[in-house]
Order: sequence, then C-alpha cells, then structure tokens
Amino acid sequence: MILKNRNGWIIFFLLLIFTIKLNGQVYSELDIDSLQIKETKRLMENGDYNGVIAMEKKLLKRSKELNYTKGEIRGYMNLADYLCGLNRNKESFYFLSISEKKLREFNEAVLITRLNIIYGKNYHGLGLYKESLLSFNKAIRLAYNISDKEERNRGLNYIYNQKMIAFAEKGLMDSVYSMERKLPVNSELYVSRAERNLKSKKLDSAEYYLNKANLLSSQAPAESRSRVLLSYGELYFYKKEYEKALKYYFQSLQVVKKIGLKKSEKVIYQRIYENYKKQNDIERANEYLEKYTALNDSLNSVERNILDIPIRRITDENIENEKQKKNVFYYIMIGVILLSIILFAVLYKTNKSRQKQKDLLIMEKEKETEILKKQLSSSIDELVQLAKENSPEFFTRFNEIYPEFRRELLEISPRSKASEITFCAYLFLNFSTKDIAEFTFTSPRTVQTRKYNIRKKFNIPSNEDLYIWIQNIAGN
Repeated sequence: MILKNRNGWIIFFLLLIFTIKLNGQVYSELDIDSLQIKETKRLMENGDYNGVIAMEKKLLKRSKELNYTKGEIRGYMNLADYLCGLNRNKESFYFLSISEKKLREFNEAVLITRLNIIYGKNYHGLGLYKESLLSFNKAIRLAYNISDKEERNRGLNYIYNQKMIAFAEKGLMDSVYSMERKLPVNSELYVSRAERNLKSKKLDSAEYYLNKANLLSSQAPAESRSRVLLSYGELYFYKKEYEKALKYYFQSLQVVKKIGLKKSEKVIYQRIYENYKKQNDIERANEYLEKYTALNDSLNSVERNILDIPIRRITDENIENEKQKKNVFYYIMIGVILLSIILFAVLYKTNKSRQKQKDLLIMEKEKETEILKKQLSSSIDELVQLAKENSPEFFTRFNEIYPEFRRELLEISPRSKASEITFCAYLFLNFSTKDIAEFTFTSPRTVQTRKYNIRKKFNIPSNEDLYIWIQNIAGN
C-alpha cells in the first residue's frame, strides 16, 4: 500500500512538472530555440499547422517574459509563415509588420532574410508576382550575409524553390530550369518535374518523377505529400483509370483539409468534379462543382478584402524612398550654397540625371500600361476558349474579369438565374447565334428563343440592339 502511494505521488509530481513546462512557465532560451526549430519541423511534417500556431503563441509569451528578443521575433515570424500557409494573409502581414519593426533594432541576417521570404510568399499567394519576386531576390542578396554555410544554403534552396513555383505558374520555363539547376534533389523538385510532364501528357516521364518524389515524400512536410498524391490522381485521370484517380484525389483532400490549405482544397474539388464528369456521374460531379464554386467565391472575397494591406505597404515604402530622395536633394542644395560655383556643376549633372530617371520612369509606366492591356486581351482570349469548351469555369472566370456585370443585371432583375446571366455574358463577348448554339450544344432556334426571353426578362425594347444594350450594361 505504501509502495502504491509512493508511485502515485511520483506520477503526480511528474505530471505536475510536465504541466508547468507545457504551459511555458519554465522554458529557457535554449528550450525556446529547440522547440521553435525541432518541434516546429516535426509538427509541420505532420501537417499540424494549428498545433504550430498554438505552440508558437506560448513560446512567444515566454520569450517576452525573458526579454528574449530573438525568440520573440522568430515567434512572430513563425506565426506569419504558418498563417500564410493557411491563406490567412491578413494575420500574416500583421505579425510580419511587428517583426519588421523589432528587426530595426535587432539586426540578424538569418531573420532579415526570412522576413523577406515570408513577404514573398504572401505576395505570391495574392497573385502579386512582381512584388513576390522582388522580395525573393532581396532575400537572396541578404542570405549571403549569413555566416553559417549550412543555414545560408538552406535559406537559398527554399527561395529557389519558391521562385521555381512562381515561374512555373507564369509559364517562364527558362527561369524554371534555371532554378531547378540550383536546387538539391528533393521531393518538391521531382513533383515539379512530374507536374510539368503531366501538362505535356508525357505520362511515362511523369510517373517516373512521381515515383521518385514519393520515395522522398516521407521526409517532406505534409503539404508536399499532398502535392504528390494530387499528381498521382492527375496521372491516373489522364490514363482514364478514374477509380484510382479518385482514390488519390481523396487522399490528397484529406491531407489539405487537415492542414487547412483552402486553395489546394479548391483545386482538388475541381479535379474530383472533372473525374466524376468523365464517369457520367452527374449527381456527384455537380456536388463537387458546387463545393468548388462556393470555396472559390469565398477565397476571392477574402483576397479582395486584404489586398489593400500589401499595396499599402508597397505605397509606404515608395513614400519612404521619396522622403530619402528629398533629403538627399536638400543636402545637395546646402552644398550648392556653401561651395557656390564649384558645386553648381554638380547640381546641373544631378538635375540632368534626375530628368533621365523621370524619363525612364515614364517609359516603365508606359510599358506597364501595355502589359496590362495585353493581360486584359489574354483574359478575353481565355474567356473565349472556355466558352468554346463549354467549361464550367467560364462563368466564374467571367465574374472575376467583369465583377460589376452580374451586379448590374441583378439590379434590373433580381430573380435572374445564373444560366441567364451566363447567356448575357456570351452576348457581351459578341458571340453570334451560331456560335452560342455550337458552344452550348443547342440549336440556333433555341438560342433565338433565349434571346427573346432575355429581352422580356430585362424589359429591352424590341427596336434596341440586344448586343449594344448588353455592352452598355457592362460599361455602367
């Protein structure tokens, strides 16, 4: 009995010590370093992003109690990094801004490099590719200030991998190959090559790289494993082995839902929809099309609400740069007064150089305007192609390019159906009766009937050109 009581007391005290340590009351600086690096890596490999966030908040609190600035900054950055992975960019930018302020007083190459990496990831996630690449390039320059070679190479490899993904999404294959040559062999590299071969329908090569990626995926984070599973699903989809494809799609879906990767979840819903459609299982296909559409609308809404944050930061940086330029100008003016004729020549050269910079800026702005025009033209070409394919993505993509179109029509006729608005979108793109009949697999007579119904629905006078009326609606 005494022995049992003694064992009970021992267990009680062990549990008490464990509970105290778990609550972060006795963590030393070494404990914080170890947990923020080793335990974080373990949780990430298991896809437990929420576990990482909960742990980091405890360690952050303890770092503040110890006045451990490095642990505090790293805690804010870890939170920003994992929140970015969960598409919670608004919170991520908040923690990055705190880290950035504290790094002005605590200058460490590893942390400053990582700050720019996470900014780059956020910009990339929001589709701001130019800003993303600028941040990654800045991180590369800063990484060379890291004294520890292993730490420096780890940081550079991560940046090259992120740039490779960004270049692949933009179709800049020469840049993709350049990044690949700089990367060591890992699961991400092989799955990237597999995805590229899948797009080219080179299934044997895709399977070869997927098998290599799969061998290394056990050592990779859960997010990388989900990519491997998704690519296997794609492989079997192209092989028309639809049941096998579904198996891998659902395995990938289970991983990304556990982590909370909404954008990846959206992609998988689309793949499952296409798979069921090929199997002529219309009921299940529509079920996953609805899930895809709902999640896509939700993500677009979130991105629109937070897009002002990175833009505001970029604007603030520009204002700060302008202030610095003005200060330089003032110093030059003081120098002109003091040195008189000698510095007058310097001032003249400076003004000439500044005018040249303005001319270059004007040229760059003109180039940017031209690029935007080309992007709009490309978007319209994409819409036309989606319409020709009768793709379910046509309506979603149309709403992204012309967000006011649907709202204007619904204000005139609130009970308008999605199919009616989609038909109006065809008219807006100036498709003829014959074109619409061909795209929607109906007869020209049916299309004419639908045009008549549209006139009635929106009270369009019979003497008014239907196409011009639709164009005017879109232009308001």
